[in-house]
Amino acid sequence: MSDMNQVQDTLNLQEHDPKKLPSMLNVLTILTYIGCAFGFLGGIYNYFTVCKSAEMIENMDMDASGKLGKMMASASELINKQCDNKLIIMIVTLLGAALCFYGAMQMRQMKKSGFMIYAVGELIVPIIFIVLLGSGAMGGMMLVGMIVPIVFIALYASQRKYLVN
Repeated sequence: MSDMNQVQDTLNLQEHDPKKLPSMLNVLTILTYIGCAFGFLGGIYNYFTVCKSAEMIENMDMDASGKLGKMMASASELINKQCDNKLIIMIVTLLGAALCFYGAMQMRQMKKSGFMIYAVGELIVPIIFIVLLGSGAMGGMMLVGMIVPIVFIALYASQRKYLVN
């Protein structure tokens, strides 16, 4: 009878092994690493191309009286602001990606502090964009682009029970 209890205790110990990384946390951190790589590359690419895009939009001959013309004027103003602040935007983008990467590394090591670092890294970029570029930066694409970070923050929050101090 005691052998049966010992086998059951051993099985329970293996199920709740605190050193083993849960599979969902494993997948989330791998996806975060991939997203951070795209963030780094995108931040650098944007730095070198945003002013060229601004020039292209300026050179377009659009009818300013229609709805499309007003949208293009608004886009032109926004991309010119991005061009003016391209260094700050690149630094903030790289900082956000680095914070997300470091936070994911911490959570992969089962540390709770990684969650807050990750969340700050995800949220700092859109906040700085709004501060630098104005409320026009909160267009449809920015709102759609916020869905993934919010979902990832929620998914990581659901995994906090596995993290320790």
